[in-house]
Amino acid sequence: MPELPDVEIFRRYLARTALHQTVTRTRVENPKVLEGTSPAGLGRKLKSRRFTGTRRHGKHLFVEIDGEEWLRLHFGMTGFLKYHKDPDVGSPHPRVQFFFTNGYRLEFDNQRLLGTVEVVDDIKPTLTRLKLGPDALAISADDFIQAYQNRRGGIKSGLMNQRVMAGIGNIYADEVLFQAGIHPLTPVRGLPGEKLKDLHRVLGKVLKTAIDRRADPGRFPDSFLIPRRKEGESCPGCGGKVRKIRVQNRGTYLCPACQPKPSKT
Repeated sequence: MPELPDVEIFRRYLARTALHQTVTRTRVENPKVLEGTSPAGLGRKLKSRRFTGTRRHGKHLFVEIDGEEWLRLHFGMTGFLKYHKDPDVGSPHPRVQFFFTNGYRLEFDNQRLLGTVEVVDDIKPTLTRLKLGPDALAISADDFIQAYQNRRGGIKSGLMNQRVMAGIGNIYADEVLFQAGIHPLTPVRGLPGEKLKDLHRVLGKVLKTAIDRRADPGRFPDSFLIPRRKEGESCPGCGGKVRKIRVQNRGTYLCPACQPKPSKT
């Protein structure tokens, strides 16, 4: 699933391609991805209007429409964007297409139909409706500590809880915890304030590095776990074996030596 670094890359891609272009029409190949509108309604809403700005919050991309409304894009598990002029090089599953006066189109590809396209009046009430916590790249250390220090459950589940903090999914939760040397099942309440402060620092470092490397695992530093997300792979930290466990039914990768399992109390 696209997580915060991926969606930030999508935001930058859209900003350098489709901004300030006038929409001539839209095409909806599958209305399942639409929320709060119909294919005809989306077309009427966007015709002759321009995308004038972008914002991201967690895994959600907001595209400003003529400085008045916002197009919200959520990419589900498989979504991405494709901007092009030649229909022969388009994306394989273009569920929604936006056509511009310059002859180009922007495609919202969503193979598994788990994404969302909707037009909203404003971002803040939309975040409230979606019950999203602060953005993982924008949250301050103090707010991070306050959000997690008294929570129940394991730390990986806490990092992935979008109501507490938006943007982190399965893959980057594993990476952040690996870089911080914390076992995914560690109780949140068992982490002292200084450890949470360090976890916040690692969180920012991992996300910024991933964005700088275009969210491409092939470009990640040798110290990252993500390119080695496979049972028995060599740990980039100690050379030991990477293990796979289940955390709330999610495949979770870690190094038992670098991330010792918390002792039972």
